[in-house]
Amino acid sequence: MGTGLYRKLGVAFVLLLLGAAGARGQIATPIDAFVGYSYFHTNAPPGECGCFSMNGGTGELSTLLGHGISALADVGGYYQGNVDKTGRTLQVETFLFGPRFSTHHWRKVTLFGESMFGGSMGIGTLYETSATTSGSASGFSLGAGGGVDLNVSPRISVRVFQADYIMTRMPNSFDNTQNNLRLNFGVVFHFGQGR
Repeated sequence: MGTGLYRKLGVAFVLLLLGAAGARGQIATPIDAFVGYSYFHTNAPPGECGCFSMNGGTGELSTLLGHGISALADVGGYYQGNVDKTGRTLQVETFLFGPRFSTHHWRKVTLFGESMFGGSMGIGTLYETSATTSGSASGFSLGAGGGVDLNVSPRISVRVFQADYIMTRMPNSFDNTQNNLRLNFGVVFHFGQGR
């Protein structure tokens, strides 16, 4: 997957923003913006878990389409400076899009689930034979998960928990698939009609 796909994903993200802004100007369509910390548990070495943790952040934009369904754009970045105690570095970026399903049966709590697809990119010395030379790889990604937002006001919620399974397809000299767990915590800002 080359830079052409990332340009297309970027254009889709901008179109989502412009469409949401246009809809907001006409009918006050709710738009949510999330920013927060991400814990990313992954397995880059081939054949066995070889699991290690990464830290980073995630940003999301979603716009309500109706009946609890929103269009979601999710961008995240995660970093580890000493992969599996090898001294190698890895930075993973994910670009995901898809539907989110939310329920507002309780005034103070919003539950949601989502399914996403898009792309990912890995950058670092993990992709080179030398621990001092940085390389990169990219591939397809998909994800699914859900979480809980605590609505503290009509304009702000706290994401107390979000867990997503994210599959990335990048080279690992085995099956080129990584099974990742991502946990997000942060703040959601509501624009347009309040909660």
